[in-house]
Amino acid sequence: MRPVARNAGDPGSGPPADGDASMRLRYGARDSGGALTLKTQDGGDASMTRRPRDPTAPQIRAENIYQTLRNRICTNRIPPDTLLREEVLAAEFNVSRSPIRKVLAKLEHEGLVEVRHGVGTHVTQIDADALVDIYRARMSIAAATGPYFVTPLTAAHADMVDTYRDRFRALTPGDANGFADVNLQFYRDLTGLIANTCMREVHRNLFYGTSRMWLMKLPELDWADTIAKVCDELDEITRAIRRSDPMALGYAMRNGIAFNLSQFQLAREFGEPE
Repeated sequence: MRPVARNAGDPGSGPPADGDASMRLRYGARDSGGALTLKTQDGGDASMTRRPRDPTAPQIRAENIYQTLRNRICTNRIPPDTLLREEVLAAEFNVSRSPIRKVLAKLEHEGLVEVRHGVGTHVTQIDADALVDIYRARMSIAAATGPYFVTPLTAAHADMVDTYRDRFRALTPGDANGFADVNLQFYRDLTGLIANTCMREVHRNLFYGTSRMWLMKLPELDWADTIAKVCDELDEITRAIRRSDPMALGYAMRNGIAFNLSQFQLAREFGEPE
């Protein structure tokens, strides 16, 4: 007859045998690196750990393709209404169509492309009225971001912002593509100071939704004046960081978004996007 296993807490069960690891396991605890260590009833280490899985090579490749296409769209290197052909993209990135379809589905979810049945996948047109709503939502979210920044804010963080200010100043007048590249890199690094993953991704996704119109209208604005105002915005951000004042940093970001909205509305006076 096979012995009946009893839970450690059952009356009369007695202590588990030393060699019975399955009976001695009591609970798990995660260390600072996210590893799960199983503990025994006496608090010992059961020598079993589970760490978060690293992304696989196909996952890394798909993420790189996604970021590349998203950046091309957000910098207008792939303009609105451009047809994106799966077979062409698969050949460019040396992959099958399967990861390309997944990337395009993600871009569609973010509103950057749309699937037209019988036609294909196109980069979306820009809805100026919808973008105004997005800008306003971004302003509200930025103002509420203070509690979610990393602490402490350091001199290295402020130096990073100063470096981007210098890069904006060094751009050749009228270099919209250069402006787009610096702008995307700056915003990604700035939002990297947000410790809360969900809040950080909300910031970034809404930013990607507004970046195209801003750059399409940039040639219609006074370049020197625009760069000067951008640098003023970055200086305000730097001052908040050097004071290690996360609430002020959130409002500085909010003021920068408000400036972008004002520039966008100014550019709209020249006419709606084609």
